[in-house]
Amino acid sequence: MKDVFDMVTDVRSLVNVPVLTSTINGKVYPNLRPDGRTDFADLVVNGLSITNTQQQIGSGNVNGYVPTITKDGVRVPDQARLSAMGKSIITLIDNQYHDTFRVFVDGGAVPMRDTDGSYFVNVPFKYHSIQDNYQI
Repeated sequence: MKDVFDMVTDVRSLVNVPVLTSTINGKVYPNLRPDGRTDFADLVVNGLSITNTQQQIGSGNVNGYVPTITKDGVRVPDQARLSAMGKSIITLIDNQYHDTFRVFVDGGAVPMRDTDGSYFVNVPFKYHSIQDNYQI
């Protein structure tokens, strides 16, 4: 049986690759982004839930954070970087079929603002895995 931590590890392995990590100056974190990272472009893979059935179904998010930019003296989200990051995340995780799991994007990339004032793009996903030790 897989749990949320296993699911996050599987999905994190899909985005923690040079094609995406070379575009950020931060890190790829499991579950939570540490405080004080507003000046860094980071990725966070979090899991929301996973069932305990033979066909396990889970859900979570990949969040791509980018620093704000200053435009006309005001700090605003960097729309171009958020859009590019969202597209890259979708390309890497959508319709992925592996030996022990599958991942599908569950909606488009949505820009959001975090409680610390930083901006990120949220990409929700669905996760499927077959338990090989399931007993009725």
